[in-house]
Amino acid sequence: MQQAMERPAIVCRMCPGMKTDVIPVEGRQALRCQRCRRTWPSYDTSPSPAPDYRTAYCTAPPEQEEDGALTALEASLDTATAAAKRAGERRPAPMARRLLLLRRAAPADRRASAAELDHLRGRVTVTQVEHALDCADTAATVLRGFDMETDGVYAAGVLRGEYPIWGDEPDTGCAYVRQEYAE
Repeated sequence: MQQAMERPAIVCRMCPGMKTDVIPVEGRQALRCQRCRRTWPSYDTSPSPAPDYRTAYCTAPPEQEEDGALTALEASLDTATAAAKRAGERRPAPMARRLLLLRRAAPADRRASAAELDHLRGRVTVTQVEHALDCADTAATVLRGFDMETDGVYAAGVLRGEYPIWGDEPDTGCAYVRQEYAE
């Protein structure tokens, strides 16, 4: 006898409730948590256990502030690198380098997401979206590579960089960045 397949549970990121309903919103399907009643579009459900875009970047500064902070951090790291070389060391503290990699990856992910939305609105071309996605993926790969190279000592998220989910699904590189940024 064949058993009926159940729809897999989709976890609400705001509460521990796992039961969701599929509901129509503006002519499209959306998901709603039965416990907290939060509603979100189905495309905003990541294949990874990392936080979604809104959750990860809800406290992020505006893009201009982020760019200014990144520029200041790069200048500080350049100064620290020069001082380390004068002292005969190879590199400054790895934590500073990791923070720079994370602060580069997060805005790249934010720009890629904005480019995708702008494409849906007809404001940018597919080529521009692909470029933004490539930049975000590259920045995510560099961050994840650093974390794996340093055995995850500086990583903050629950799932370490070498965990298979980050390589098994498309676009999970940015999910790794979101996990680390949220932490």
